[in-house]
Amino acid sequence: MLTFTRLIVQDFGPYRGRQEMPFSNERGVYIVYGRNGRGKTTLHNAFRYALYGQIMGRRGLEPAKLLANSEARKQSGYASFQTVLEFKHNESYYRLTRRFDGREQQHELMMLERDGNAMSQLDAEKTLQAIAPRSVSGFYLFDGEQLRQYEELLDPDSEQGHQLEQAIENVLGIPIVNNAKSDIEFIGQKTDKELANVASANNRTKLYGEALNEAQDIRLRMQEGRDEIARQMEATKHRVAELEDRLREQQKAERKLGQLEGLRAREAALQRDLMQAHDALNALSPDLWMSVLAPSASERLTRVEAELLETEAALRSSAAAFRDLAHLKEADDCPVCHRDMDWSLREHLTAELEGKAAATNPEDLQDRQTRARAKRQVLEALSRKDASLLVERDGAIRTLRLNLDEVCQDMDEIERELAEVGEDELRSLITERDDLRAQILRDKERLEEQDEKIREQEQQIEDLKRKLRSLSVNLDHRIELKDKLADELTLLFGEAIDAYRAKLRQRVEDRASEIFRQMVDVPDYVGLRINERYGLEMLDLDGEVVRRSAGYEHIVALSLIAALQRSAAVRAPVIMDYPFGRLDPENTSRVVAALPRMADQVVLLSFEGEFDRNAALQALKTELAAEYTLEYVSSKHTRIEPRRMIS
Repeated sequence: MLTFTRLIVQDFGPYRGRQEMPFSNERGVYIVYGRNGRGKTTLHNAFRYALYGQIMGRRGLEPAKLLANSEARKQSGYASFQTVLEFKHNESYYRLTRRFDGREQQHELMMLERDGNAMSQLDAEKTLQAIAPRSVSGFYLFDGEQLRQYEELLDPDSEQGHQLEQAIENVLGIPIVNNAKSDIEFIGQKTDKELANVASANNRTKLYGEALNEAQDIRLRMQEGRDEIARQMEATKHRVAELEDRLREQQKAERKLGQLEGLRAREAALQRDLMQAHDALNALSPDLWMSVLAPSASERLTRVEAELLETEAALRSSAAAFRDLAHLKEADDCPVCHRDMDWSLREHLTAELEGKAAATNPEDLQDRQTRARAKRQVLEALSRKDASLLVERDGAIRTLRLNLDEVCQDMDEIERELAEVGEDELRSLITERDDLRAQILRDKERLEEQDEKIREQEQQIEDLKRKLRSLSVNLDHRIELKDKLADELTLLFGEAIDAYRAKLRQRVEDRASEIFRQMVDVPDYVGLRINERYGLEMLDLDGEVVRRSAGYEHIVALSLIAALQRSAAVRAPVIMDYPFGRLDPENTSRVVAALPRMADQVVLLSFEGEFDRNAALQALKTELAAEYTLEYVSSKHTRIEPRRMIS
């Protein structure tokens, strides 16, 4: 069982400098969020390069130098990068380092350490092949578009389906027992040769021994011819599978075109919103100077209001003094309480009021009051020009520009992808694929003819061996026993392999059905049925095959991968890129909830909004090991930032 503990990348694609992604738990789901162009596919390639030294592009394998960070290359003058994958397997800890150096003599370095000790190159390659065989990498490193290929398992004439069938049997470990059968057959052929040599040395059996030798030589030449045809056919099948992948990219291009149209509509809407935001900001422009003066105007307004209160109080006091003085000159009582006053008090109060009246000028006070009121009116208008409105509208413009920039970047990325697809190339791919398919059919006929000739030749060998036994000549008894045992073991292994294959197929069907039922919400869909090539069909309550949509095809493929993980001889983390491309939101949520059942560790590369994050957190609960975000620094620099860690 392989489990990741940490991935480190340095100057790999947009990951400038040293970046790392730790895996704190041996079980759980790790979700990486990133917008288009932020580096999700590059991160996917980082795992692939770390394990296999390969970079997978849209057209197949690409040169490693293309993944060197351009800023680092500009600074150093040459392309270079490094990946380090730390993992655990069978209680041992490994550190796998791959480094690309693009100086004058380009070279790649691979070093594998086990429990802190460096391994030899040969031992390292053998160990990696045993832990994570490249032949089955498609079941651990895949994107959503690749899930479409599993439909080919239902087509008996599909070469890609044939390739997948072989890959599935590799995952299940069937080649191991097939190799054992081949070894027994080889021992049997060597025993036949020994028997022929012993018989040739005996005068009574010499003719049969020589005939047996010749028959075996003929069979060997036939087998060599058959193996050459098979090799040529396999090479042709691989090429057809590559072409079919390329042709599927054309279909992907159509979907990308739809995304591009959506982004263009979004761009147009953002441009309209940006124009309206500019108009709203411009509406504030005639009074912008007032917003600048607002803070000082508020301070001055406080002083003017105090001055106005003071002036109004002085006017009231002056008016009261003139009123009371006039009363004293006309009457003998107090102007306030209207009680009688003695002469001396009246004289004193009159003198005081005359002095106060002489000291104040009502007209001057009224003039001061008028000026203060005018100042207050102006300052109140200035203080109401709040600069926060200006900041708010400017902030809205900045946000719109940022969103528009992100949309434009996404459009540029898709347009670059679409530019790589041409109509002439499409026709060329189709022609080459059709020609190769015809070649495969011819090779199949040749292979069947050769197999029939080999069977006839083997029958002749068996007839000669029976005739030798009928002569009652005592040849080497040990050779005869070995020959008999080899024949019986060959038959036994053939039957055992068929039984083992059937058992594994049933196990895959049961586990795929169980996971499928967890990912769908239609009670009528009771499960899946597997065919001889490991293709899965949906069944309803009546046991009838259901014609499935593209979305359900996606779910069926994920169910198969999860079942293979649980049944495989080789088990490793699953790294998924673009996994929900054909699913609606409800099915996406169900798939996210089922991710922990796909493998012990699942790395999900997704973009923000691809699924309901809150619902995912609720569904995954403690199965969510960690979340990361691919943070945009520049077009040539992305950072891997932890978003949420769960211990």
